[in-house]
Amino acid sequence: MATSGPKSTERTRKAVARGTPPSSSPGKTRGNRPQAVRARKQGDEPIPVVSGRFLIAAALVGAMILIPFSPLGRMLEPKGPSPTDVARWAPGAVSEVKITLVTADYNLLTCAADKELEGAHCAYKSETELWQRDPSAPLDDNKQNIIQPYRTWPDNKLILVAGLWADPVVAMRLHREPPQAVPAKKLARFVVECDMKFLGKLETPRLRWGAGQGWMSEGSAWVARPVSCKLRQS
Repeated sequence: MATSGPKSTERTRKAVARGTPPSSSPGKTRGNRPQAVRARKQGDEPIPVVSGRFLIAAALVGAMILIPFSPLGRMLEPKGPSPTDVARWAPGAVSEVKITLVTADYNLLTCAADKELEGAHCAYKSETELWQRDPSAPLDDNKQNIIQPYRTWPDNKLILVAGLWADPVVAMRLHREPPQAVPAKKLARFVVECDMKFLGKLETPRLRWGAGQGWMSEGSAWVARPVSCKLRQS
């Protein structure tokens, strides 16, 4: 076994004097190691690989950008409500009609006409004369036979409806949200979808859309009675 002697000690002193680190063993130097390490790092650095997750995310982002402008995107767009099919309105016919209203309409909407259709009539015979109430009718029947003007949704067409508030679904909404408790402007507007049976037409009925407002006319209008209704979910 080799042991360190005077020559080894002398070499160490000379190395310290020159400012170079002494080698731990003869014939081996550390001065070349940093260059070798740097060369190995530069030559062996791996090529970055795009991961599968990144590709999937990129594909999704691209689809989100391109699909809305493609024919497929137009097919997937949510469709709005279909317009009212007035071509199906005829005496005795049943057709689905969507109506927009607030519970205050129960008291606000009025019409005047001297014609009766299957027991249904406006609240007024003329602008100044009330229709005579049937003494045998209940005092409160949710206007079972009273015709009132309404607007279809979403196309705002005029339709006259008899007994809308007597339908169980609409009557329950009126019970839960009585217009006397809340100002009309603060009431929530809603839409009902009803299968309507059409009774006929009133020629030039007079219409009034609010208490204290003047009478107006929009020409002849269809009169219908609900068969069944449901609240449209927003």
